[in-house]
This record gives sequence, structure tokens and C-alpha cells, in this order.
Amino acid sequence: MTAISAGRILTTTGWVDGAEVRLADGRIEHIGPTSRPADAAYLAPGFIDIQVNGFDGIDLATSPPDTWPTLALGLMGGGVTAWLPTLVSRPLDAYASWLEDAAAFARGGHGPRVLGVHLEGPWLGERTGAHADVAQGPIDLEWCRSLPSTVRIVTLGPERPGALAAIRCLRDRGIIVAAGHSNADHLVAQKAFDAGVSLLTHCFNATTPLHHRDPGLTGAALVRDDVFISLIADGQHVHSDMLKMAVRAKGPERTILVSDSSGWSAGALGSTEIQLIGGAPRKSDGGLAGSALTLDAAIRYMVDKGGLRLDDALRCASTVPAQLLGKPEIGAIRTGAEADLVALDDTLRVTAVWVRGKRVV
Repeated sequence: MTAISAGRILTTTGWVDGAEVRLADGRIEHIGPTSRPADAAYLAPGFIDIQVNGFDGIDLATSPPDTWPTLALGLMGGGVTAWLPTLVSRPLDAYASWLEDAAAFARGGHGPRVLGVHLEGPWLGERTGAHADVAQGPIDLEWCRSLPSTVRIVTLGPERPGALAAIRCLRDRGIIVAAGHSNADHLVAQKAFDAGVSLLTHCFNATTPLHHRDPGLTGAALVRDDVFISLIADGQHVHSDMLKMAVRAKGPERTILVSDSSGWSAGALGSTEIQLIGGAPRKSDGGLAGSALTLDAAIRYMVDKGGLRLDDALRCASTVPAQLLGKPEIGAIRTGAEADLVALDDTLRVTAVWVRGKRVV
């Protein structure tokens, strides 16, 4: 049995001060008061990153699979205990082999648990951003039907021809459909949400700007109770006041913090040259190409400038993505839950991580 004590522990019922959790067989067996010295200032549910394209010298689209374990282990340094490897838009004939590699990687058990993959594209809308525009014409329903069960999220553009049929097809297969990289207007957005889109990928980025007479995709997502949003809180992608606006509109219970990290020194996104400039990966034209963010840094930013209390910020990186993914067994500290945990010091830096009850950092 393992016991972890902390000055404050974030449970499903709120903070518990001066307490410990006891772990057995990979699960949380007990939560209660303790007289032991604290092992950490804070103990929180392990973070879940639903959008990771790469980091530093590793790009999931272009780096060989034998480099992916290094990326996975690096994620744990930021408190990540579960994640979705994310593939940016690629030529259609490149997906099958990548998905096979991703499935094999997930079976390997490298560091944080792999909960499936996120396909950000190729059927994006008119705001492709750093993505290559590789998919032409209507969304291919046969392609949607052919996706393996490892695919958990697909981000697409609701304005694409055939989008509504594709949304319903993916939804019926149990795949979460996200809208993103889109110029969809308010009416098109509402139809997409009604058809089954439940997530707006990196809210405010690569989507129609808010306008008081045409709220667009972003405005539609912010007022719907059945839609989650994800945010890149790195001080580069979204102004702090817009972050505050988003969390006030959605509430922390529908807000997910993501890194959207990319392999900037790996020539990410294929032939596009990516460099780290001012703390963010950028293309040669200055446009953003993912981030250099870690989730613990996103939490610190949201507490400092984004208008969130610490408990809410921690849940936005753990409990809320677990809810989106339908994973109630993780993302929370409660008796019986799987022991994916992160310890932080009083500056909110990660000091230790547990996956399935095993300390890995």
C-alpha cells in the first residue's frame, strides 16, 4: 500500500486539508486526515491532454514511432497521466499506417495512458491555419466509416460539404466530433451542434471572430450547454480577457485546457519550417503552429491571468476532459477511482506523478 500526504487534496467534494490518500492495486482505497508531514503542497487528479501534436524535437506526424515514448515520458513532467496523440492534416493515404503505429504505441504502455487518438483534420474548414489543405471536396463518409476504434476525437469544419452526414456517422460510431479550423457562420454552427458536435477545438483560434451581429461558430459554442470548448492558455494564442470571457460564458465544467503542443524543432507539419519565437512555435510567415505549452503551465496562467480559481483550473485539465471522453474512472480523486495523480509544490510546479498507482516522476 502507498500513502501520499498533502497540504491540500482536491477531491470530488472539494479541498481536503492536511490529508492523505492510500493506494492499493492501482486504485484509491482511502482518503482521510493524517498527522504525517506533507509530501506535497497539493495533490490533484492527473492531467489529461486531448490535443498533443508533438513537443520540441518530436512531431507525431513526421517523427518515427520509436521516438514517441520520449515524448510521452516528457509529458509527465507537466503532470499528464493520460493523453490523445493528435495527428494534423495529412494526405488520406497516410492515415492507415499512422493509425496502426498509434495503436501499437498505445499497447506499449509508455508512461501516461493513451486514451485513443485525436485526428485534427483532414476535413477542416476554411481556416486551415498551419495545416496543409490536403483534403478536397465533400467529406468522404467511407473514410469516416473506416476509422478504427482507437480514434476518439475528429476535428472537422462544419461548413464542408457533407459535414452533417459525417458528424452523424462519427457520432453513431461513438467518436467525439469537434468543430475547428472553421469559418462556419452561426446557422451552420447550430446545425452542426444539433447533429452531434460536442467540442470546439482551441476556442478563438482558427475560427470566425466574434461579432455582435453574427456570433459565428465561437459565439454559438459559448452559449450552448451541450458543447465543451478547449483553450490554449499560453499567453500567445488567446488574450487573457478573452480567456476570462470564455470561462464565464461556459463555466469551468465545460472548459478544457489543452496544450496543442507541436514539434517545433522537428520541422513540424511536414515541409513547413517551424521555429520557436517568443515562446511559441511559428511558421516562417509568423503564424502560430501549435504551442510549446505544458498543462501545468496552462493551469498557472489560468490562475494568474485567466480568471479561474485553482480548484477549477485543475479540474479543467483533469475532470472535465475525462467527462468529455466518458472516462469516469479517472480525472477525479475519490475512493475507488484509478490512481492517476499529480503532486505540485506551492508554486504549482509538478513534483511527482502516479499512473495507475505507480509513481513515474
